[in-house]
Amino acid sequence: MNYFELIETKRKHVVKYKDKIPPKQLIESSLWKAWKTTPSKHNAMPYQVFVWGPEKILEKEAIHRLCVKSHKRAEDRAIEKNLATVTQGGFENPYYEHIKNNPYLITIHSRVAKPNRFYKEQIKKGHFYDQGHEIYTNFISGGVSIEVGIFAANLTNYLLESEIDVSYNNTFKRNVNEWHEVGLSYINNIPLLMISCGYAEKYRWQELKSSGKESWDIKPESNEIIKWI
Repeated sequence: MNYFELIETKRKHVVKYKDKIPPKQLIESSLWKAWKTTPSKHNAMPYQVFVWGPEKILEKEAIHRLCVKSHKRAEDRAIEKNLATVTQGGFENPYYEHIKNNPYLITIHSRVAKPNRFYKEQIKKGHFYDQGHEIYTNFISGGVSIEVGIFAANLTNYLLESEIDVSYNNTFKRNVNEWHEVGLSYINNIPLLMISCGYAEKYRWQELKSSGKESWDIKPESNEIIKWI
């Protein structure tokens, strides 16, 4: 199965994972391959990948609360700015459940990087190594997020090759102080992305199909997105 077939046929959002836990060595292997094959400006990789295993139940529940809180705040803010007229009234989006109910949760955060030997020499010549300065963390987060996206895409490929399902989440509190408030005091860098993985019991598309809404939630057509200039 080639890359397109693998992603097109197997990458689906998971509503519920099975209790069966994938072997740790498969997760480790996929993570290593993603690290090995993901490019990075200055070879810096200015992000940290945390893996929350099957035993991190309370921690995953805390992270889930940060997702729900962020979702609710986004709705409230839309009301305040007159961009919406109604909220879900605190209703928890069920599609965040995979964040707390999974065998493995991966959260990716920014990190201050150290230059390798080559860039140490370049710095002496006047090159500015922005990934090595904490005060630049927010400034370069857009570029770092692109690298994280490439890492996530590569990781997805390797996990799917091992028959392990993957789901993403990008709704959560970015302020690390709020992570500290839910007991995750050792998280000191901005979170950028979350990925859950395991063996799927139920996919989102199956829920949509059962309610007759499978054709409602679709991407824009390719010609809306891809423009030849």
